[in-house]
Order: sequence, then C-alpha cells, then structure tokens
Amino acid sequence: MAPLAALLPVLLALGAAASPTLLITPSAPTPSLAPCLAAAYHGKYGAEHVFLASDACVAESAGLLSAGSLVPTLEDEVVVWVGRAGVEGAAPFSAEGVFAQIQSAGRKFLPALLAAEDGTQKVFSAPASSASLSLLHASDSALFLSVPRAALPVLDTLLPPHYVPVGVAPSPVALGWDVPAHYAEHLANVTRHLRFRPDIATVVNTIDADAIRRDVRWLTGEAPSGIVSRHSFTEGARVAAKWIKEKVEATGADCEYFPYLEGFSPDVLCTYPSDSSERVILSGHYDSRGSFGSTRAPGADDDGSGTSHVLAVAAGIAAHNITFDKKVTLAFFSGEEQGLWGSHYWAKHLASENATVVLQIQADMLAYRVPGEPLQLGLPATIELPEAGWLVANVSALYAPELVVGRTEACCSDHQSFISYGFPATQVFERNGWIADPMYHNSGDLADREGYDFDQIASIAKVTFATVLEVAGFKTK
Repeated sequence: MAPLAALLPVLLALGAAASPTLLITPSAPTPSLAPCLAAAYHGKYGAEHVFLASDACVAESAGLLSAGSLVPTLEDEVVVWVGRAGVEGAAPFSAEGVFAQIQSAGRKFLPALLAAEDGTQKVFSAPASSASLSLLHASDSALFLSVPRAALPVLDTLLPPHYVPVGVAPSPVALGWDVPAHYAEHLANVTRHLRFRPDIATVVNTIDADAIRRDVRWLTGEAPSGIVSRHSFTEGARVAAKWIKEKVEATGADCEYFPYLEGFSPDVLCTYPSDSSERVILSGHYDSRGSFGSTRAPGADDDGSGTSHVLAVAAGIAAHNITFDKKVTLAFFSGEEQGLWGSHYWAKHLASENATVVLQIQADMLAYRVPGEPLQLGLPATIELPEAGWLVANVSALYAPELVVGRTEACCSDHQSFISYGFPATQVFERNGWIADPMYHNSGDLADREGYDFDQIASIAKVTFATVLEVAGFKTK
C-alpha cells in the first residue's frame, strides 16, 4: 500500500466523483483522525480498516494514516471482503488465483443461477450482463470486490468453498470496533463470581440430543420436510423460517420476521418478555451454502447444527417454565453465507434504537468431530470481546467438562456484526484450531455421515444455555 500523502494526486483525479471514495488501510483508527473520517468508518475486515468518505475528507487525513489504497465506488454496487475461512490444509492465498476462480465460476454458473428454477423455487432473476464482479483491492490474505446487487444473492455460490464473504457495512459503525468498557467489566464480574449452581445444572442437563437430531434432519431434508436448500433466496429458506417461528412461539416467545434486503428470506427473532431494557441474544444462522453450481444445500453442520442448538434451548426454556430477568432473544439469521447481511441489519437496528445488549453468542458449526478427537468447544481466536469468550469458557468447565475448550481459526460469523456496532459478542464453534469438516460448504453437508456428532451439539448447548441463564437471570415456575 502506498502512503496516503502519495495518493493526493489520485484524490484530485477522483474529485468530481459523486460516490464516496473507498479507503482501505492497515492503520487502526485513532482519536487524531479528522472528525469527518472518524464518522465515515465502516469496520475492520481481516487486517484492514475501511472508510467510505468524500475525497476532501480523505485528503484532510492523509498525513494521519501511514498507508492505504483509494478506490472509487460505484452506485448500486456493494463492497464485499472475501477472505479465508480457516480451513485446515487450504492452499496458500493468491489474490490473482482466487479472483480468477471467482470469475471462472461466474462465467460458468452465474447466468443459470440468476434464473434457476427447480420446479418449486426460484433463486433469483436478473440480467446476467449486470452481474459481473470487479476487484477493488487485494492484500496478502484477502480481496475486496465490488458486487452488483443483482449478483449479491449468489455470490457465495461463486466462491471456492474455503473462502467466505463479509459485506462491508453500508453505513458507518463504531470507530475501531470498540465495545464500551462497561460491557467488558460486567462480563468479567460475572466470570469472577461464577459458582456451580445445581438449579442451572438441572435445567441444562435436560438438553435432548435426540430432539436436536430430529430438528437437524428436518432442516436438511433428510427427514420429509421437502427442503432441498436453505440458501437465503430459496423457498426452502422461507419454509424453514416459518417452521422455526412456529416452534419457538410454542415455547412462549414473541416471534417476528425481520426483513432487511429485498429477496432475502427474513431473520426470525423470538424474544421472551421482560420488563428490563437489557437484552441477551443467542443466535444461529438458518441459511445454507452448497457446492459450486449445485441447487442442493442441506447445511447440516453449517448451520443446521447451530440452528437446532438454539431450538433445543427454546425447548428447555419451555420445559422448565423459565422466566428471565432480562430480555432474552433467540435469533435465527439468514443472509450469513452471502455476507452476514441478516445479522448486520438487525444489529444496526438495535444500535439505532440505543438498545442495551449485554451479551450476544453466535452458534455456527457445532457438529463435526474428527474421528478420535475429543468433544470440543472452539472460541474465536480474533473476532470477539475477550471477556465474553472467557465467560463462556468458564461456564463450560462447570456444566460441560467433557468439552475441551480452545481457540478456533474459523473466520467470520454473525457475532462480527454485533462487535461492529459496539455490542459484546462471541461465537461457539465445533473445533479448536482449523476447520476440519470435509463437507464444509458442500452439498454433501448431511447429518447422516461419519464425524457428525449430536452429543457435541448437545454439550455446547448446555454451555450457551447456562451462560444465558447466568447473564440474564431467571426463575422457574
């Protein structure tokens, strides 16, 4: 990357552009930034920070940032970061090679995908000529793409399976992704005062692995649900959303659909009533991703496992007639595989309402266990509020000691959206180290296969359920 001061001639050349300039820099935001640039911060993606600002604003801060790339943005296009998912044994990164793969997949599959029908579902419909992708910036480990909105619904299908997209926030987020210190202090205090509680153990030990099995199989279509795919633009996703909403409503929650972008199936948000203004969120994403060009995307592990784990918690709340001191929301997001869009727009909505979220936990990929390895619980190596991860780890030692707790290299799930808006968040994952599931982002991601472990899902559900009970406060009737 060039020093920002050296890019001033570029700014002059871009001066007439109506759209904001995309500034990508490894320089972390500091209080010395020009106020206009601080207000134009759009988050951290991999090792780089992103701003969308006027050329005059970028020029004003040129001496305050060590390096960067400036790229003009196009109207009606979305900026998307594409990086490595953290898969074990993945090939070394090559920006040119990855973009060439994306272009090749686009030429081969995009025209068909944009008008695909399987008799019951239509993925999307748009002129293929309007859906070409362009490379804005490449680093040592990631790409930034300009994606026409017409191509956004099928972007995930064009990526190599060990790469994931994260949409750059379309509106400014918390500067430097700072989670206010009082949230961290509160969670650290909860951790300091943790003690084994027989009442919590009684509740979480009723998590039912067989019920989780039935729910996963229904979502994948291995049981007779008729679902072929839960890709965010399929009818299968809408069938799944309706089924989830009805199941959780039956446990006493108030559920609603949260639509966010045209064509995407909605988020399903289910809240247990409380007079408190504070909220605890447990979530999974119910959409799925399959193989290049395949209309089948069963998503048993990614993320039928996390979705069914949240449903198991809902069943436990009902079974024990639990009422909470704080609001508890069980959230089921769509749009995760296309760039974390469903969680982003709800986190943005919460921030706009000045909501108080004291903890958010995302459950994504809980089921796969390498044969011979112990049951595990992976916490994020990078993207999380550390105090949130420490709390979950300590709760696991109390209520699920069978789990070996460590750190995962898996990149990018819906907790990132909450961190970006300054909310305390973490993720639970199936394995420490790298992603090892051979069916990751594959149409063979079914539950009926070697390594798919319902007991591991149940054990992780005990941990997240116990954490929610501790942080939210509860009573049983």
